[in-house]
Amino acid sequence: AKKPSKRRHFSQEEMELNLTPMMNLIAILIPALLISTVFVEIAVINVAAPAIGSSADSSPPKDKPEKPPLNLTVTVTDKGYTLAGSGGVLGASPAAAGEAAAQPTGPTIPIIQAKISCQNYVGTWPPPRSKNRTQPKCSAPEDRRTFWVYDNGALVARLSELKDAFPDEKRMVLAAEQDVEFEAITDVMDAGRDIKDEAGELRDLFPEVVLSPGLS
Repeated sequence: AKKPSKRRHFSQEEMELNLTPMMNLIAILIPALLISTVFVEIAVINVAAPAIGSSADSSPPKDKPEKPPLNLTVTVTDKGYTLAGSGGVLGASPAAAGEAAAQPTGPTIPIIQAKISCQNYVGTWPPPRSKNRTQPKCSAPEDRRTFWVYDNGALVARLSELKDAFPDEKRMVLAAEQDVEFEAITDVMDAGRDIKDEAGELRDLFPEVVLSPGLS
């Protein structure tokens, strides 16, 4: 038997950790997480909430401007777009003057019949759907069919004319009937944001959109 003094002394051997299994696991896990990740594209439209009530202003009244503000309001219905300002309902653009004269009580820019692509409307109808329900639904993305649609081209042209007359105006109040589709509302926001001029550069129209209190 060894002496007690020798039994208390022993040597320790250093062991290296085997990281190969962990590295293999990480190498497999990273591609699996990337494949299972869902990429979502989010688009944000900046709008202003309607103001409720008014705050008291104790400051002295300011002089009236030489030119009254536009106070542009665009109302969307299943019949088209109605544009109004401080002086009341705005008339149609010169291009649509003949059609507006035939419908004096109708919208400023009525809906039109046009052939459009079914790519975004498979299984349904383009807005206003209440006017298109009598027709068969879009069945394939490559189809091009004639529907009642909003005249967004005429809306952009009319807003451009108003911007020429009121270059300092940026605000547009947006109102709509309760049964108006969401796509029709966002189309008005897109049409009123900006336009390309003859040089191909973007020109702001009415980018500050205020939702009407009745719009939910």
